Amino acid sequence: MKKQILAAMLLLAATGGCAHAENFARQTVQATLPAYVDIKAEDGGLHSNIKPETGELENTITSKFTISSNDRLNLYLKAETIADGGTAMPGFFKKGDSVYLILGHTTRKPSSVAVTDIASGNATAENNPNAIAYPVANIDLQGKYYSDPVFNDSKKQYEFTVDQGVTTALTTISTAVDATTYSFDDTAGNYEAYIILTDTTT
Repeated sequence: MKKQILAAMLLLAATGGCAHAENFARQTVQATLPAYVDIKAEDGGLHSNIKPETGELENTITSKFTISSNDRLNLYLKAETIADGGTAMPGFFKKGDSVYLILGHTTRKPSSVAVTDIASGNATAENNPNAIAYPVANIDLQGKYYSDPVFNDSKKQYEFTVDQGVTTALTTISTAVDATTYSFDDTAGNYEAYIILTDTTT
């Protein structure tokens, strides 16, 4: 019996001698995701015909952009009308409660004076040949957006904010014409303006 007790004590002593404090190291692994935005121009109803007797469009014109972002983002919707000499001028202007887009002739470009006359909001058709203005009917945001578009008159641009995710921005130009910008002084042919969506303000 004593031999068994002694053996058990020796076993306990041997087991106690093997015990040791915990020993470990820890590292943090990381990956950084940078802010990202992708703005794409999409196919849409980008063309219409102008009724020569009135200057009205046969159908609305629609510009479409898709914005993909992984963070909240401020965006700016601008327009450019190209005047004689290739001068890019602001294509949006406000008249009363409405915002208008100025289309300029593609080959017989309007003078900068003509574009300025229209943008003044107090135009005379004879003073702005080869430039015609149409009201912006609507800017529709679909998807992940934070704030509705607001027109900044001093910067001649719409401003809005999107949340992370995917948002579509649709700009619709009305068929109605600003009668102070259309006359038979406007040359037959194609009229255009650039609509630009950017994350950089002026």
